Amino acid sequence: MDGLDGIGIESALAAGAERQAEEDKVGQADFLKLLVAQLENQDPLNPQDSAAFATQLAQFSSVEQLVAMRAGIDALVAKASEDGVQGSRTTGLDPTQLIGREVVVFGSQIEVDDARTPIRLPFRTIDDAVTASVRIYDDEGNLRHEQSILPSDAAGRPVALRPGDHEFVFDPAAQNLPPGVYAIEFSATGAADQEVTILPMVEGLVSGAVLTGERGVRIGSRIFPLQDILEVRLPSDPAGTTS
Repeated sequence: MDGLDGIGIESALAAGAERQAEEDKVGQADFLKLLVAQLENQDPLNPQDSAAFATQLAQFSSVEQLVAMRAGIDALVAKASEDGVQGSRTTGLDPTQLIGREVVVFGSQIEVDDARTPIRLPFRTIDDAVTASVRIYDDEGNLRHEQSILPSDAAGRPVALRPGDHEFVFDPAAQNLPPGVYAIEFSATGAADQEVTILPMVEGLVSGAVLTGERGVRIGSRIFPLQDILEVRLPSDPAGTTS
């Protein structure tokens, strides 16, 4: 998609860095030429004071260090800008281009349809977790379901949840949940009983787009801002290839 293409911005950053490097080279060369010319044209009967010459050499060394320091800072700025480009690519999308596509977004709500179709709930863990569960609340804040989301080994025993992307399937019909929107809440702890962060995600088919104010996409009855989109794929793509 054109909106995902950050080549123009990245090229501008690269061109700017290259241009700055050329300017730095010219500045150092000019400084050295002036210093050599001064030595060649000094009065042999009244040569430059050695202390002044040493001062100029020290100044030249300082200039080189400052140039090197600036190059390092420029590299850090360019890297930060590049990361910003990566993170802002979805915000440059035309949301109408996503209609009919399946997306994965950061979100803490699920929507149970009239058929009470099973819902895939992807989530992302930051650290190892030895306990992990999900709670589902209705629109009045009542707890409607709670279950462990720890994986199991071959013998059916729960094992630690490793960092990375995971998912589980929630069956609203089995829990006798009527159609509607529900809040989901994850909790997890590590081996030292410390809290482990779990990022909730939601996937669904984009049925509409919001073009005014904060642009976003509609999934069912919910609106998600573009910056919360993590993945875009064709509905029939089981591998989840990002578009």
